[in-house]
Amino acid sequence: MIKNNFLFAGLITASVGSFLNAQCNAVSEFSENFDTLSCCNMGVVPSCWNSILTAGGGNQIISSTSPASSPSNVYQTGYNKVSIVVMPSLTNINAGTHHFKFKVRVNSGSGLLDFGYITDVDDATTFVTLQSITITNSTYDSTSERIFDVPTTVPANARLAIRNPGTTWAGHYWDDAVWEPKTALSTSDLKLNDFKIYPNPFTDVITLSDTKEIKQLKVTDVSGRLIRMIEKPSSKINLSDLKAGIYFMTIEFKDGKSQTVKTIKE
Repeated sequence: MIKNNFLFAGLITASVGSFLNAQCNAVSEFSENFDTLSCCNMGVVPSCWNSILTAGGGNQIISSTSPASSPSNVYQTGYNKVSIVVMPSLTNINAGTHHFKFKVRVNSGSGLLDFGYITDVDDATTFVTLQSITITNSTYDSTSERIFDVPTTVPANARLAIRNPGTTWAGHYWDDAVWEPKTALSTSDLKLNDFKIYPNPFTDVITLSDTKEIKQLKVTDVSGRLIRMIEKPSSKINLSDLKAGIYFMTIEFKDGKSQTVKTIKE
């Protein structure tokens, strides 16, 4: 177990437990359903993955609790108790050619996980959120699959990760984690491709070409830091308070899909 002192969410946490695997070569794709693993030791993950549990009691195991999409899935829980599951090293994390997808559910109520990346598996504070994921489905249903693009600005040495920030009482289950090439556009993807944010570059106000199917808009800077989150945005959004620079606008649609647009504020 590796010990570090760190500050998280304004609270001093005594240490971090990082469950390390043997040296592994970076891969260009992976598909993991966790079915070769079983309950119930803390921090169990596949070979070449990592698990970080905070000293406050972060909980992450492999579970076979029903309903499961297969015999085994990842389980993360704990109010004010943080855990991070770190995926294998990738040769193409910032190439813009692949996306990450997985299936996720909660045991009850509403849950929240963070999808992002980490630059040091020995230091939980190096985790950067790319997108927070609100989860309300309690089964692996048609809404459970989530797909995420990864900005080309993510550091080449970073590793994708899922964090339970400990902000809800829900137990989070997830499975069928895949890093794969982006395929030919489906009909729904073509609709996303038609969506536009303009003008680009912009000065103070951006316009969304169509808002009726939009659930929320997230604005992040080049480091992946969340700057603004707007639920059910209007067609015109005033961003005059932002400094000049590059920003990523991530649109989350009601059907669970998302689209990220790189914009420049002058």
